[in-house]
Amino acid sequence: MTHDLDDLLKASASADRSLDGLEPLVWSRVETLRGERLVAQLRLGAVAMALATGLTVGGVGAVTAPRPSGDMTIFTADAGLPLMQLGTGR
Repeated sequence: MTHDLDDLLKASASADRSLDGLEPLVWSRVETLRGERLVAQLRLGAVAMALATGLTVGGVGAVTAPRPSGDMTIFTADAGLPLMQLGTGR
């Protein structure tokens, strides 16, 4: 069942199909695919970095955010008013 590669190539090559110039086309396609893969990896890295930065900055910002003080604290969710508790299901 094994065939010689040269015999298969000779049988498949006809007058209207030539294998001349096939190798440069194959290598150019390989280089194109490598470039596309590199761009996809860089894009994934940028998205991961943006996500990590956003989560870090958002977490730090939430912890260090100043709490309102004085008379305006009655309008915050931390006031513990019954109206606020109705909305949260407590």
